[in-house]
Amino acid sequence: DLYMRTSSYIFGSLMLAACIVAFNSYLPFSDYGMKVFGVLGLIQLAYSIYSWKQITGSAITPYVIFLISAYTFTFGQSLLFVFGKVSPERDLTDMFSPASIMPAQYLTLLFLNFFHIGGMFSCKNSSSDSYTYEMMSPYEEQNMENQIFGIKKIGTIFLVISIIPYIIERFTLFYVVLSTGYSGIYLQEVKVGIANILSILSQYFVPGILCLLLVEEVKSKQRLFISLLVFEACFWLFTGGRSNGVIIASILLMYFHICVKPIKLKQALVIGIAGFFFISLLGVIADTRADSNANISETFSKSMSNSNAFYSAISEMGGSMYPMITTMEIVPEREEFRYGSSYLYSATSIIPNLGFWDLHPAMKYGNLNDWLQNAMSLNYGPGYSIVAEAYINFGNLGFLMMMFLGYVFGLVFNINIRDKRNPLLIVLAFVFCFLIIKTVRNSFLATVRSIFYYIIPIYLIVVHMYNGRINKRIE
Repeated sequence: DLYMRTSSYIFGSLMLAACIVAFNSYLPFSDYGMKVFGVLGLIQLAYSIYSWKQITGSAITPYVIFLISAYTFTFGQSLLFVFGKVSPERDLTDMFSPASIMPAQYLTLLFLNFFHIGGMFSCKNSSSDSYTYEMMSPYEEQNMENQIFGIKKIGTIFLVISIIPYIIERFTLFYVVLSTGYSGIYLQEVKVGIANILSILSQYFVPGILCLLLVEEVKSKQRLFISLLVFEACFWLFTGGRSNGVIIASILLMYFHICVKPIKLKQALVIGIAGFFFISLLGVIADTRADSNANISETFSKSMSNSNAFYSAISEMGGSMYPMITTMEIVPEREEFRYGSSYLYSATSIIPNLGFWDLHPAMKYGNLNDWLQNAMSLNYGPGYSIVAEAYINFGNLGFLMMMFLGYVFGLVFNINIRDKRNPLLIVLAFVFCFLIIKTVRNSFLATVRSIFYYIIPIYLIVVHMYNGRINKRIE
């Protein structure tokens, strides 16, 4: 029974949360204490993936990808503390004492635990029972046909409006990196308003490709769309944009598992080995991009010589615990909690700034990256994180917000083989995953924009096309 299974795993997560609270009460501020929290993090991550697979039947889903990303960025260095493998040049312990790091570890673990509890609550009414290959009814066949028709339309629209801006943007960035190295990326002029229109339109290219790929049945066209996504991933890796490359690689993995053929154990082992080398390459790219005058040949040579590149990559990504540590030092000692205001101001980002404000309220009060940069007097953007934003708004009660987010993300991201009968669900999950997975190391601002400018248009156009085809048949 799905309800009983879900309840039992939720109870297990609550017991794990109780253990984390208990350890927090007795552990001293020390290297040993940080390692203990690291062990608890490994256990919690493994349990979260295991419980999700047991409830939904699959561990290769957008939800699990998002969860792994959240742990890697907000808790990655703590996981490496257990093995003593944190890269020295990125070690947070050189910047903060255990007295600063351990409270951040504690709340990060607690918040991620309740995020998963919210995700499991969303599974109670999900279509995650074992798949059976019974014949579809005429109504199901018609519903699937109408959805595919609408998805192809919106995918084509996205592609038409984005293809030229996409080519211009990619060619420009390629030329900058090739001619000046990574330093050219930082020296480019920041564009706003109408001047930024090309960049905005180009961002519809990948969502358009995903829409078309996920409903296409012609093999040659599938290979074309996959090749375009592979090109996009390689392009970002070449230009130092690791996040987009990893996200696209993850999406292609999920596409194969859900839409082509389920991945078996032997294949998973091969993918795991390939993933190790892929993450190692990310570490090399991070080191190379830190040297703004480096180029791609230097990147390759370093990748062949750096045996600790894997740990360097996790250390660099795991450095995104910095926002949580510093936010806890600032709030509430120097500034008050936001009490949900950053989420509310982020919602105003759907209103374009047409001269009403010198600086859009969403950017002024919802862009916590800029707030932290100013608060810490930094000359670079430190980013932010999903757990830090929950804390700055609600303090220790931020776990309630994380549970709500887990429930919402769980609803959208809980897809599997049987959902091929409802392609709109798969399209929305994949596009949403592509757009917001970076939220784990950013403000909620990006999530609001993704929903309003991408997810809602896809849903409305597909539903409109569906209703239009139904009405034509009735007439």
